[in-house]
Amino acid sequence: MSEQHRQSGPSDERVEAVIGNLLRIGVIASALVVLLGGVLYLMRDGRQPHPRLDRFEPEELRSPVHILREAASLRSLGLIMLGLLLLIATPVTRVIFSVAAFALQRDYMYVLFTLLVLSVLLYSLFSGYLTGTGPL
Repeated sequence: MSEQHRQSGPSDERVEAVIGNLLRIGVIASALVVLLGGVLYLMRDGRQPHPRLDRFEPEELRSPVHILREAASLRSLGLIMLGLLLLIATPVTRVIFSVAAFALQRDYMYVLFTLLVLSVLLYSLFSGYLTGTGPL
C-alpha cells in the first residue's frame, strides 16, 4: 500500500495479526462447541437408532433463532448446529473486519472490493430466505 493511502488507521501487520487471531478463535470456538454437543449427544442419545441421512430432522434446527434457543438449553443437536453456524460466521466476520480496517486505512478501493465480496457472501447465505425457499 502506498504512503499516501496510509494517513491513519492500523498498520497492515496489525490487521493481519488481528485477522489471524479472529480466524483461529472462530475455528477453535466452533470446534469446542461441536465437540461439547457431540459429547452430550453420545451421553444422552447415544443408544438411539441411527438418524436418517436423506433428510434433515428436526425441522426447527433450520432456523438460527431456534438453534440459539436449543443451544442455550444445552440440547446436543442445538450445540452442534451452533458450532456449525460459528464456523460459517467466522469468514464472514473476517470480511466485515477487513472492510472496517480498510476504511480506517482510507484505502477505499479495497473497501469497495471487500464490500463486493461481503455482498456475495451474504447473498449466498441468505438467498434461501430471499427466494422464499428457506425457513424463517
